[in-house]
Amino acid sequence: MQYYQCDQYPIEFVVSENMEKHFEPHNHVRHYVISVVIQGTVAVCLENREKECHRGDMFIVPPYAVHAVRQGKDARLLSMCLGTAFVEGTDRETAEGIVRNLLRDAAGLGIFGKEQQEKLFSSVRTVYRLRDGGQKEIDAGIKILADKITGHSERELPIEAMAADIFVSKYYFIRKFKNSIGMTPHRFCIQNRIRKSQGMLDEEKSISGIAAEMGFYDQSHFDKAFQRIVGISPSEYVRSKKQIEQGT
Repeated sequence: MQYYQCDQYPIEFVVSENMEKHFEPHNHVRHYVISVVIQGTVAVCLENREKECHRGDMFIVPPYAVHAVRQGKDARLLSMCLGTAFVEGTDRETAEGIVRNLLRDAAGLGIFGKEQQEKLFSSVRTVYRLRDGGQKEIDAGIKILADKITGHSERELPIEAMAADIFVSKYYFIRKFKNSIGMTPHRFCIQNRIRKSQGMLDEEKSISGIAAEMGFYDQSHFDKAFQRIVGISPSEYVRSKKQIEQGT
C-alpha cells in the first residue's frame, strides 16, 4: 500500500496493490472514501449490499457506513479520502477547485492516470449530494457516545459507564450500539485507536511510544491490531507515506 498525503488539506490518496487482503467490516468516521478499481476485481459489501467491482468501477463510502473489502493479489485499488471537516467546511465550488488542482498534481507525479483523475473529480459532486442529504441516521444517544469514543479513543471507556449514560443495561447498550454503528463498542474503540495512531505516526512519533499511549498491552498487540485494520504494519505504513505539495 502507498499513501500520498496533501500538504495543505485533509485529503489523501491510497493505492492498494500486490496484496491479497480482506478488510473486515469497518467504517470511517472522519472521511468520505471514493475508490476506483484500476485493475482486477474487488468485492465490496457496503451496508449489507454486496457488489463485485471491475476495472473502471467506483464506489463511495460515506462516514459511518459499514463496509468490507476483499481484493486479490492481481487487483489494484485507488482511493481518495476527503476529510469530513474539509467537506463540511468548504463549499462545493471551492472544493472542486482544490480537488481539481490536487488531482492534477497527483497525476503529474504518476500516482494515477487521466481516466482515474476524471472519475475522482466527478465524484466530488456526489460527495456533496451525500453531505447535503444527511449522514447515516444514528440514534442520538449512541451518536454522542460514538463521538466520545472517537474524541478520546486512547481512554478506556467502561461499557457499564457508557450504558449508564443512556440509562440502559450493558447488554442492551451493546446491541443498540452495534445496530446503530455496525460494530460493537469494543471493536469501534480499537478501530478509532488505530485511526488516531495513524495520525500520530504522521507526526513521526515512535511506534512503541504510540502503542503505550494508546493503551495497547505491548507493541506486538498494537502491531496486530494495526495490520488487521490498516492492512500493513505500522513500520510499513511509515515507509509508505509520501506527501503531495500542492502547487496551486
